[in-house]
Amino acid sequence: MIQAINCNQLYSEATIFSQGVVADEFTFVAADARGPDGSIADRSAKAQCIRSCDALRLVLNSCGQDLQNLVSLTLFLADYADAAEIIGALHSQLDRSATPAITFVGVTGLDGNCRLRIDAVAARDRIKPILLDDLPLAAGARCHGVRAHDFIFLSGVDAADSNGKVTPPATIQSQTITVLNRIAELLKDQQLSLRDLCRTFMFLPSTDLRPGYGEARKEVYKNIFAEDEFPPNSGIYIRDLGQDILLRSVAIAYDGKQTIVASPKVRKAPGSFSQSVRVGDWLLQAGQDAVGFNRVVEAEGDLAGQTHVTLQHVKDIVEEAGGTLDDIVKTTVYLTGGQDRPKFTTAYREFFTSNKPHSVMPAGLTVEVRELSPRCLVEIDAVALLRRG
Repeated sequence: MIQAINCNQLYSEATIFSQGVVADEFTFVAADARGPDGSIADRSAKAQCIRSCDALRLVLNSCGQDLQNLVSLTLFLADYADAAEIIGALHSQLDRSATPAITFVGVTGLDGNCRLRIDAVAARDRIKPILLDDLPLAAGARCHGVRAHDFIFLSGVDAADSNGKVTPPATIQSQTITVLNRIAELLKDQQLSLRDLCRTFMFLPSTDLRPGYGEARKEVYKNIFAEDEFPPNSGIYIRDLGQDILLRSVAIAYDGKQTIVASPKVRKAPGSFSQSVRVGDWLLQAGQDAVGFNRVVEAEGDLAGQTHVTLQHVKDIVEEAGGTLDDIVKTTVYLTGGQDRPKFTTAYREFFTSNKPHSVMPAGLTVEVRELSPRCLVEIDAVALLRRG
């Protein structure tokens, strides 16, 4: 079952995103502080966090859920200096029964004067928090993760200690190894391993870190995955993660069979990521961009053109899995800073209108980031619920 959520009391980006989507056992919602007319009454970070939580609660209430149903929250901050204030406000809104996996990321820009936007996943039941006493929690996290059905959603993982400090020297190689080892420890607690990862997001504050991060990740993965079986991944270059923190990872694992799905129409990236993984009826795609075969960037310098190419890759992959664009229930869109956002909005809407038989749009949001793959202006990751035959 896939059902869109619509709340008239909240701001809507209905031309490109549903306010939320209920898809079988999970609900996907994006929330911020804007009112129905797009205005923000109080622009302080604390007030925007509280208003965003109110909006999230309202959307979940409309489908019979509440904040205690949350399994994952990613908070994108326009200024990471607001993190401490927002963490306090967020925790004040979550009672003891609400223990989602939480990640904070400082991006370069958000729509509509928002100081934060929340990307949320909720589940109706079977939610169990994960907490290891001897493993540090990243900033803002209340637990290390959540088991929901057969999925493990982890809070952001970085290399900081319990005081938020990184042991010098702060190199990307050492931090990448520490992050992956911590993820492995958390999965071991759930009788799983890195081999059970089905989706990862790697947030880094500079493209200069790309080579060292890639080398260290390969070193950890080399005895676990064949090069063409690395988990679907997004490597996103953002503004800030906190002092000396060079990497924060968000990971999802699955306790069950995984099947890699790759379209021959889309370039492969062995040693970096798989195009997508099917777990049960879910298809989790790696972040897609306008990089084609032989690493040629299509529609270079053209945001609308790159949006079309990127969405064509999303479409080709979901069709290879036996689905259609109608099965896409959530997207996250990363745009490099300074882009003409209306050009993206028009291209995104037109692609879905032309290629999607039904009118329900996926849940989702856009955020501005520092950089993506070289010469890429947009990256889109997608989640699909494949129809049962």
